[in-house]
Amino acid sequence: MSAIKLSKQEIIRQLEHLRVLPILVTNDVEQAIRCVKTLAENGLPAVEITLRTPDALTVLREVVRACPEVTVGAGTILTPAQLDAVQEAGATFGISPGITPVLARAAAASSLPYFPGVGGASDLMLALENDFNVVKLFPSDLLGATKMAKALGGPFPDVRFCLTGGVTVEATPQLLQQKNILCVGGSWMCPASLIEANDWATIGKLAAQAAAAAK
Repeated sequence: MSAIKLSKQEIIRQLEHLRVLPILVTNDVEQAIRCVKTLAENGLPAVEITLRTPDALTVLREVVRACPEVTVGAGTILTPAQLDAVQEAGATFGISPGITPVLARAAAASSLPYFPGVGGASDLMLALENDFNVVKLFPSDLLGATKMAKALGGPFPDVRFCLTGGVTVEATPQLLQQKNILCVGGSWMCPASLIEANDWATIGKLAAQAAAAAK
């Protein structure tokens, strides 16, 4: 069974509601499935699975099959080939840490809902040239987080940001007060150490805390 396909606007509305997007980095299929189900059971039914591990596409494909009720996206997309691969694997959306002209054009031509990464005004202008007005600000902690989002909101008032990089549960409420921040993302609720330890109880508690911090 595959995940329900959502339009980009439907995904944006879900992120607008949840305000927190867990970022999962694991190379183990069974642990990934258990983790995603635990996150969903505790208020976070959307997840980004990164392509940072050797078997990430297999993990993505199997999570999509096992968790049809969860919105499963793919992160760390760096090339058009990876964009095609995650779509074939069943990802509901794609995210990149940055943006290039080649990848932006490929994503604009793709039917996969996609969110490029930006680090400043020039990146954002390239994103807007390709009709992407919801973007990932990365690494947000090094770029100034809300200060950068607020500064970019002046010349780019219609852009909304997902902040990732250095986000914590403690910082989440303050970050989300900035009006042009759609959501925040991070792996603090599902760190590799807890996944490897199969500590689903703690992951569940952290997920619930993250969900509550976003309200």
